Amino acid sequence: MRLAHELSALVKNASDARGVRRCELNLGDVLLLYTQNSVYTVRVVAQDRFSVSGGWFDQNDSHGLITTIVGCTWGGSSIHRDFVASCGMRIEFGNRVLTSILKRIVRVPAAAMN
Repeated sequence: MRLAHELSALVKNASDARGVRRCELNLGDVLLLYTQNSVYTVRVVAQDRFSVSGGWFDQNDSHGLITTIVGCTWGGSSIHRDFVASCGMRIEFGNRVLTSILKRIVRVPAAAMN
């Protein structure tokens, strides 16, 4: 019963995962997201809305696109919707862009911005 084993491993990994949860973010907060292949800048502009630059967005003339973040995934079809960013996972944006593996997160609270 390989499927049950894979599902239990996925559940354990999900409960052990650490990262930035959407409930922890405030309007104006900025995340610098360093993936395996790119750097993304994500600014909270409204409830569950983000202005995104870098990586795919800059390469496709979509710098500053306002979109959602669906959640984080290990690359399969299962997605952790509570997370906006989690190291070791990929970020899926609302426009279906899926990043490479996230390596580092830098969070800059809105209060620290000039």
